[in-house]
Amino acid sequence: MNCTRICTLFLSLCIAWLPAVAQPSVVMQAMKDELSRSMNELRLGELEQPYFVSYTVQEVTTTGATASLGGLSRSGESASRTLHVEVRVGDRDLDNTNFYSLPDFTSIEDISFGPALLTLEDDYEELRRAIWLATDRAYKDALGRIAKKRAVLQNETVVEETPDFSIEDPYKHESGPAFPAAEADTVRTLTIGLSALFKEHTDIHVSSVDSRARNVRIQYVNSEGSSFIRDDPTAMVTVRAGTRAGDGTEISDSFTAFGRIWADLPGLDELAEQGQALAGRLEALRQAQVFERYAGPVLFEGQAAAELVRQVLVPRLLVQKAPITDDQRTRRVGDRLTNPFQDKLGSRVLPRFLAIVDNPALRQNEQGPLWGGYAVDDEGVPARETVLVQRGMLKTLLATRNPIEGIPQSNGHMRAGGPAPSNLLLRSSSGLTAEEMTEEFLALLEERELEYGIVVRRLQEPGAGRFQARRGGRSRGGRLISAVVAVKVFTDGREELIREAVLTGLSESSFRDIVAASEALTNHTILFRHSSPSFGPFGFAMPSRRSGIMASLVVPSLLFEDVSVRRPPGNIPRPPVVAKPVSGK
Repeated sequence: MNCTRICTLFLSLCIAWLPAVAQPSVVMQAMKDELSRSMNELRLGELEQPYFVSYTVQEVTTTGATASLGGLSRSGESASRTLHVEVRVGDRDLDNTNFYSLPDFTSIEDISFGPALLTLEDDYEELRRAIWLATDRAYKDALGRIAKKRAVLQNETVVEETPDFSIEDPYKHESGPAFPAAEADTVRTLTIGLSALFKEHTDIHVSSVDSRARNVRIQYVNSEGSSFIRDDPTAMVTVRAGTRAGDGTEISDSFTAFGRIWADLPGLDELAEQGQALAGRLEALRQAQVFERYAGPVLFEGQAAAELVRQVLVPRLLVQKAPITDDQRTRRVGDRLTNPFQDKLGSRVLPRFLAIVDNPALRQNEQGPLWGGYAVDDEGVPARETVLVQRGMLKTLLATRNPIEGIPQSNGHMRAGGPAPSNLLLRSSSGLTAEEMTEEFLALLEERELEYGIVVRRLQEPGAGRFQARRGGRSRGGRLISAVVAVKVFTDGREELIREAVLTGLSESSFRDIVAASEALTNHTILFRHSSPSFGPFGFAMPSRRSGIMASLVVPSLLFEDVSVRRPPGNIPRPPVVAKPVSGK
């Protein structure tokens, strides 16, 4: 055997032992090829070329079921694939983004567009065609927007000059193997079985169980060299139930179990225990006394503390730049996007013993799993731990590549169309034991010469009260927050359940006056949705997951010195004329 044949044989053996090199997916290859062509050839006459282009493809697969009293009301599987094209013309200081103009609907260019539907088949030629058409449309829209934006700015004095787009280092990331899909039969069986337990509770008037296993695979590439493939699986079971008190007052509560995949969720027996506890709470609340009015110390324990942080404080930790507009009506909407915390950077927003950190890298803590983590955000910026509040002082806010004054760079928190939390930790440097928290609470009552104080143990989650008739949602002091489970705690230690109560006047500034926090922590996972009007950087709503994204809050119990609590406003709806059919009454 000559030397050449020996070398060839040795090289073949070496290649055979090398690990297989992962080939780019058909979707990613189509995006990269069309991106290269767009950056080189996309130009209309003498008008400017794009300085930045990105493509995002979302592939969503869902298995779900809904049931009530053991009967299936909805079940199915679905799949979709959508494309979002981002085209920026101008430069980083001033481009076509952060501008909104009311469409006149006289031409297709004036109509804002959303994501384009793509074929579910990995057909390279068809994908290239769809990406090409969507890019052409986005480019023409960008040219129209930057012309209108420049015209508006010529007639205004710019007070705050911040760039439209931050500079970030290129970053590449690829997730591991695809997550296992949930079996449709398994989802249906659990949903039906869990819903059937409410049959034995004749005083529960309405109930439902909604189960869903969903995966979102995001493939992203941009002209700066960043690319990623990321899976965002979510599995959840939501149980809702409602009842009526004797006077017609409608009472509802719910709970949701979360996981990444279906196997992460509790089994039927554990979920049934939680369902029975939910039914027990509602039945106790039917018999509870009607509450009138209170002002004084309030202790928020466990879920209530976490839900309070979610509803009041979390929205203030997100920053979004209000768009420039050529319409005064839209300008008023944009003004509502302004976050008062933008003017508080460097100021105290919490007591000095409290801090807030958002950490997407965490997967669990001593209390259990944390479901809000991710590796890279939707703009290709790597996720990173961000200290938001330190010793009570506001350091920064959760930001995207859309800079504002004082926050020139992204900290990797663009998700589902805007800045979003991941794993948000509220920490205390001087946490108290349960006994010490009670002592502090009772001491405040004695100081105020109050007969009793209020302890809140469950707040109603957004959307959980769909079984209830609306009885007014706002007060002069702002939005009302509903307490599902709250008790009067008397100075001798007695507790008395109250049926209905709302918290009034609570705002982000109330958190500066927190008296104490516990050393014990509660993990509370939420389905986060952007609640404020969101134009996105392009002046229209960015493609987002309307079903929400998971985020986990880690929060101690919180003691406030002065909170107003009262009965909900509005009249009570009359009970049904005829009793419930299965009640036997």
